[in-house]
Amino acid sequence: MDLHQLEHILKISEEKSITRAAEKLFVSQSSLNQQLKKLEIELGTPLFVRTHSDWQPTPAGEVYLQAARTILGIKKDAYSKIHDMAEFNRRHFIIGLIPERGIDLFVSIYPQFHQIFPDVILEPVECNVRTMQKKVSRGEIDLGLMTLTSHQRDENTYHHMAYEEIFLAVPATHNLAGNGSRDTANAPEISLESFSQDPFIFISQSSTMYELVNELFTSAGFEPRVLFSTSSNSSKHRMVNAGIGCALLPAMFAAPAENIVFFRLRQHPHWEISMCSRKGAYLSTAEKTYLNLCHTYWSET
Repeated sequence: MDLHQLEHILKISEEKSITRAAEKLFVSQSSLNQQLKKLEIELGTPLFVRTHSDWQPTPAGEVYLQAARTILGIKKDAYSKIHDMAEFNRRHFIIGLIPERGIDLFVSIYPQFHQIFPDVILEPVECNVRTMQKKVSRGEIDLGLMTLTSHQRDENTYHHMAYEEIFLAVPATHNLAGNGSRDTANAPEISLESFSQDPFIFISQSSTMYELVNELFTSAGFEPRVLFSTSSNSSKHRMVNAGIGCALLPAMFAAPAENIVFFRLRQHPHWEISMCSRKGAYLSTAEKTYLNLCHTYWSET
C-alpha cells in the first residue's frame, strides 16, 4: 500500500466527495478518480457507493479505510519515537478544542509550551466532542479537550484533568431567589423539583451535557418547559441574567452576575474534563509536556 494512496482514499471518505477531496489534496479530480478506479480493479470490488453529493464506503471500503488509518497511525507513532530519540522538535500537532472553553486553555498554556518547544507547531481546531472523538480515532487530531460523562467515552485514551459540577442558575426575580447565592461557592442545595413550573433555557442535543441534564429532569419527575435550546453555555448565562428563564450551567460558566442567583443540586451532578488521544498512540515528549501543562491549568482554575 502506498502511503499517499492511503491518505487520498481517506480524504475521499472524509469529504464524501471526490471533487472536494481533489480540491483539498491539490490534485486534479481526473487523476484522483483514475487512482481510485485502478485500486478498485486491483482489489476486485468498489470501495465507495457513488452518488452526486454523497460518497459512502462499501463494506470492503470500510475494511480498507480501517487498515489505512492503522497503517498511518503506525507511521506517525514510529516517526514520533524516532524524532524523540533524535531530539528533533520541528513537528506539527493538531490540538482539538471544544467551543467556548477550549481557546481559554490554549492561550493560557501556549506561551509556556512555545518557550520549551519553539520549533513545534500547534494547530488548534474547534469542533464538538462527538466530532472530535471521531477525528482522534482517525488520527486527524492528536490531542483533544473534551467534556463528557464516563459512559460517553469511546475506545480512545482519556487523560483525566478535572471534574466540573453543574449548577442551577435562576433569575434574581424568581420567588425562590432569596434562598440562593450570588456565587457558586456559597450556593445552597435545592431540589430540581422546586422548579417544575419554570421555563428553562436548555442545552442542545449536540452537546454531551444533554444526556446528563435529561437524566436530572427524569429523576426529578417532570419534563421541563423549554423556551428554546442552544449549544452555548455563555448564551444560557446571558439569558438567565436577562430574566428569560432558568438554566443548568457548568461551573466555568456559572459566573456571578447582577441578576442571577445559584443553587447546588442535591445530586451534585458533574461531568469530566479530559484530554483525549488515539488508543495505543505513542505520545511524544512534546505531547506529554502539553498534557502536563493542561493538568496544571485545570488544577489552578
